[in-house]
Amino acid sequence: MHQRLEIGAAFFAFLAAFFWFLSSYGKMPPMVDYWDSVPETDPFYLAVKFSARMNKWAALFSGLSALCAATAIYV
Repeated sequence: MHQRLEIGAAFFAFLAAFFWFLSSYGKMPPMVDYWDSVPETDPFYLAVKFSARMNKWAALFSGLSALCAATAIYV
């Protein structure tokens, strides 16, 4: 059981790193000024939303990795 938890911790840590690299990959489009509100199709807005979505998944997998590592200590 201990070995499986350590493998799970390493696997989830790898997934977290993958999603964090994915969230920062590529160039950010330039910011554009708008008078009233930002349209849903603005490239900068879409890039920030994509980065936030990838960071959410990375944080989830990082938490699962920490949970596996902490559980492995007690087993």
